[in-house]
Amino acid sequence: MECNWCKESSLNIGDKTDYGAVIVCRVGDSDNGWFATLSPKTGGNSERDFTIQLMPLKHLTHFSEMEEELAGNYGIIFSKISKAVTQVMARGEMDSESELRENAISVATYGKTTNWKEKKEHLHVKLFPFRGSIGQPYTVDSSFGRKEIHKDENGEFVKMDPVKKVMINEVRFEELSKQFIELLK
Repeated sequence: MECNWCKESSLNIGDKTDYGAVIVCRVGDSDNGWFATLSPKTGGNSERDFTIQLMPLKHLTHFSEMEEELAGNYGIIFSKISKAVTQVMARGEMDSESELRENAISVATYGKTTNWKEKKEHLHVKLFPFRGSIGQPYTVDSSFGRKEIHKDENGEFVKMDPVKKVMINEVRFEELSKQFIELLK
């Protein structure tokens, strides 16, 4: 079974993947490069939110497999994407650059590596607005410990809002794609 992300790694900026994501950025070459896609779905508000996913151009399943140049290019693309995500969020919510500096914009990241016994996935990192149902504290977030603790016969737990992926409106998705491609040139 061929890895979908490995197939996507050869696409050009602006191309759509089989999933419907758009390639918005590339850094480096086939040995040390990364690419980023804008997902056609979000776990947040489809009118305001989005998800960018970063993947290495070659098949990796763990951060520990990175060599120096690949790690350096990860830093470059992560920084570029973080800045672009903040700019896109600010355009939708702030009236001016000075208001952006006065108000915090929260961007979340989520990275996934695979079980070393089953190398069926590909290392990927997602960046998205940290708000609404996708902005809930996670176990490594200090605010998670302040959530209300509930008990039942199985033990203690906290309640979380369900997160369901929804499609981004086609017109908005097209505009977001163009914005990210332009910001990431």
